[in-house]
Amino acid sequence: MKIILGSSSAPRQKILKDLGYEFEIIKPDLDEKSIRRGKPEDLVLAIANAKADNVLAQVKEPAIVITADSVVVINGKIIEKPVSKEEAYKFLAGVSAGEPQTLVSALVVTNTATGKRLSGVDEGTVIFFEIPEDIIKDFVEGGEAFNHAGAFAIQNPIFYDRIKEIKGEFETIAGLSKTLVQKFIKELS
Repeated sequence: MKIILGSSSAPRQKILKDLGYEFEIIKPDLDEKSIRRGKPEDLVLAIANAKADNVLAQVKEPAIVITADSVVVINGKIIEKPVSKEEAYKFLAGVSAGEPQTLVSALVVTNTATGKRLSGVDEGTVIFFEIPEDIIKDFVEGGEAFNHAGAFAIQNPIFYDRIKEIKGEFETIAGLSKTLVQKFIKELS
């Protein structure tokens, strides 16, 4: 059955490709900021489900549709994608200071033929060594920081090379739980 990834996220695409899946991409058209929840798990699940609903409305054939969402949690506070350079620099100052960055990632997988939908949340934590200011500046000024919750991308060499410790699955921190996606696709295929 055809697989559709409801995301334009390069890390999510790479994870699916690395797992051996062939897929098409349909980017959801959704104002994520209009969806608010108090708990990070509830927020990412609500957004991932809204993305699924949006993509499903565009799919007219049998398919497995995959959507996801992630936020960073630091000391109980939800951190999403930065909305300004000032915010990106603030987020990355915490990353560079070694504050634990916990990624809470939701996954929603739907079989359009049966209507069955599975969803779940996974999390992983990463701690980085100090990141030089010039590297942070290049990342923010180049615009890449605005594509990632917490303003960092664990899979980017400037961050990957500075990982001090990881708890949980690397792929979950990158935005798509390898374990959940394989389990859900198998159950729904």
